[in-house]
Amino acid sequence: MITSISKLKSFGIFQDFKPSKDLKPFVQYNLFYGWNGSGKSTLVKMFLSITDKKLHDHFPTGEFTLVVKDCPDITHKNILSNNINIKVFNKDFIERNVNFEQSNAKSILILSEEKKEEMDKYKLLQVDFEKKNSSHKTSKVAVDTLVENLKKELSKWASSIKKSFELIETSNTHYLNYDRTKLTGFIKAESSSINSIAILTADEVKNLKNAIKPTRKNDISLPDKSLIDAKLIGEKILEIESLLSKSIFSEQIERLSSNPDINQWVKQGLDLQIKYENISCDFCGQAIPTLRIESLNKHFSKDYDELMEKISISKSYLDQLTIIVSIKPSDTFEIYDEFQPEYQESLQILNEKIEQCTTLINSIKSEIEEKNKNPFKIFNTKFSNVETYFRSYVESLEAIYLVIEKHNKKNESFDEEVKKAQSRLELHFVSEKLMAENYRETEKNIKEKNENLGKEQIVLDGLLEEVKKLEAILLNEAVGADGFNKNLEKFIGRKDISLEFDSLLKGYKLRRFGKVDAAKNLSEGEKTAIAFVYFITKLKENGDPIENTIVVVDDPISSFDSNHLFHAYSFLKQECEKALQLFILTHNFQYFKLVRDWILKKNEKKKNADGTLEEKIRSNFYSIDCTLEEDRKAIISNADSTLINFSSEYHYIYNRLNKYKEETTLNLERAFLIANLSRKLLEAFLTFKFPKGRNDFMALLQSGCDDPEIREKVYRFINKYSHNKEIDFHDSPIDNLIGEGTNIVKEVFKIVENLDKSHFDEMQEVCAN
Repeated sequence: MITSISKLKSFGIFQDFKPSKDLKPFVQYNLFYGWNGSGKSTLVKMFLSITDKKLHDHFPTGEFTLVVKDCPDITHKNILSNNINIKVFNKDFIERNVNFEQSNAKSILILSEEKKEEMDKYKLLQVDFEKKNSSHKTSKVAVDTLVENLKKELSKWASSIKKSFELIETSNTHYLNYDRTKLTGFIKAESSSINSIAILTADEVKNLKNAIKPTRKNDISLPDKSLIDAKLIGEKILEIESLLSKSIFSEQIERLSSNPDINQWVKQGLDLQIKYENISCDFCGQAIPTLRIESLNKHFSKDYDELMEKISISKSYLDQLTIIVSIKPSDTFEIYDEFQPEYQESLQILNEKIEQCTTLINSIKSEIEEKNKNPFKIFNTKFSNVETYFRSYVESLEAIYLVIEKHNKKNESFDEEVKKAQSRLELHFVSEKLMAENYRETEKNIKEKNENLGKEQIVLDGLLEEVKKLEAILLNEAVGADGFNKNLEKFIGRKDISLEFDSLLKGYKLRRFGKVDAAKNLSEGEKTAIAFVYFITKLKENGDPIENTIVVVDDPISSFDSNHLFHAYSFLKQECEKALQLFILTHNFQYFKLVRDWILKKNEKKKNADGTLEEKIRSNFYSIDCTLEEDRKAIISNADSTLINFSSEYHYIYNRLNKYKEETTLNLERAFLIANLSRKLLEAFLTFKFPKGRNDFMALLQSGCDDPEIREKVYRFINKYSHNKEIDFHDSPIDNLIGEGTNIVKEVFKIVENLDKSHFDEMQEVCAN
């Protein structure tokens, strides 16, 4: 059972309805009273949305929430999956089912009671189907809720990932506009890659953030590592070691051998003497003895010259090696930010190896210099780890190569590399979020539940097929027509109109007096009677028990006379008294009173053993009103006591108008309401007092009010502002209207009091109670 409407928004005149705290809950029998235009039909269209499992076409953006006892709320979002059995009678029902222009109606599928065995099986199958279907729908709602919750979470995660990218220098709009759709697409495409392994370290994330920066840098030239051959260098150093340890075969002059500096000086002088073919010494001017020249030539032998030549070549080699080793790669600022840590680390190692190799070269150069100065001295120096040092140097240089190659490769396909970095970063963010939020478990849970729903649906489809097979055996359209014709005869008191099943039409033709031609020229009362009886007959369709049905009826007596009013009431009571829940809405007070007196008796008072009274409420009463300003709004409230306690609409109108008598200020809405209430009250009262052919309102006022000033004032106010679609603001400003409203109420009651003091006093007493 529906217990309340907690929200009704953007539904026509129900702009933003929320129930007041004192509004009574809906019970089994619910009766609404409201004048035409108050919002009754709009409210019924909300109920029809539940039947149709979609929002009414008139209100595509409408929102509502119905509170249902022991069940989840029904809202505009989940109406597709609701399992409430609700049947609605209103203009929509008539338009969909009864075509009065062609005088035909859709088929009523009544089950034959004659085939007892099939009927028993059918009923059992229906119960089984309904039970399983109800459980299936509940499960589907639960799965839908899980899916909706997951969608909300995915939206939150996508927003978080979007913010992460916003903090990074990137121009890619894909990530700057990251949303749930993009996230779910990525999850689907990269499902196998999303795991804890894909989550990066803080340094890796930092590098990737740098990598996706949109600034392109220049290519970097690679240092020539081919100049360094560790094995060849090792061999060269071994040759130098050999050179250092080499002795010279010659007739050495002791003084020269013992004094390398003099030896060098003399050698240089001898070379100059030979070059310039001097026979005398340029230093002392004396002739150089031949024996001295011979002695010096024996000292500076051919071996000596060869040794000095090799020393010179070794020195040049070492100088060149020093230059090669000391060549530095590019500055770090030329490298892309993401490669900086690796580049700087490799560069530091390379510098260490350069220093190591340079130190080694310098030590060798120092030795060779000594040999150059003193070629006769034998050096037994051994240089260890030469090949290892230079191999390490080459390896560190290759590490630099790799970083520079990455840098240059990024330049070759810059946009592609940036996209790869972005995708890798996205994989990290998504994996990090999904692992933390147990997404896989939720996804698995939803998948399993959906698989179960699929299995349940197969079972339901099988049951439904069995049900339809039995229906085909049991359905009897003729029985449906017979039931309708009997009910219509009771309703209108005659049997000149009837239904006849047409197999080609797959529905019924309306006949008058059994003629072949369809019934024509139906009165509005006959049309309403046919539609209402047709609706009540269809409630029994397919063996649907009324005890499981919520019935909503919108003003079934719009064009009935007083006799038909009673039939409409009696028929509804007879057929729908056992309904799970009944909602009746009407603008006709006579019909309201008939239904009211019926369902009031449903409320029970029981005296407990301790003397306390216990009341069981099965019927409640409501009124639907709307504001009268331009932007009208409908309101549902508890029915006024005069609607429940008294037997005429006159009591209700009198009581409502009496409440405004003592108010000193009125808003515009109430001022218009006063005009309408005043007219209704005076028309009813004066027509009763002066029944002799008073055919207009002014004639009634002239009979009932001797004071021409009061008469003119009341007439002008009421005639001007009641039931008018347009108001002439130039004739009577709004401030006059509001100011005169309360005065008019007093004048209206003065007319009543002057004409019938006893009546006035009793009515005042009624209002006071």
